[in-house]
Amino acid sequence: MTGPVDDPAEAFELLGDETRLSILRALAEADEPLAFTRLRERAGVADSGRFSYHLRRLCEYFVRETADGYELGHAGSRVIAATGEADDTDAPTVDTAGSDANAAGTDECPVCGDEECEKLFHVHLSAPWRGE
Repeated sequence: MTGPVDDPAEAFELLGDETRLSILRALAEADEPLAFTRLRERAGVADSGRFSYHLRRLCEYFVRETADGYELGHAGSRVIAATGEADDTDAPTVDTAGSDANAAGTDECPVCGDEECEKLFHVHLSAPWRGE
């Protein structure tokens, strides 16, 4: 994992690589979290070392690793929505604790908590803390 990001442009720079965009697209098309190997296959990357590097970089902001595999984080979902590559109208809104907010009957933004938040991105200037 890299250190904190001092410049928001660095977070967006991560999206300037076709391999990383392929990973985000593969996760957007998946109905559930994907294991490393399955995600690598769907993203079309043969070299597992190269794939691992790009996936780690995405995990800093756009992808979340769970016990079941990898899935889009909120920012990753917004990137896909902004590119127009996925129909985001039926996508569930996931809160920061991982529960399905739409299933609970609320349309609150999982980042700021506002109802009907129209921000495509909420960028944090440092990678999420991964402690216990």
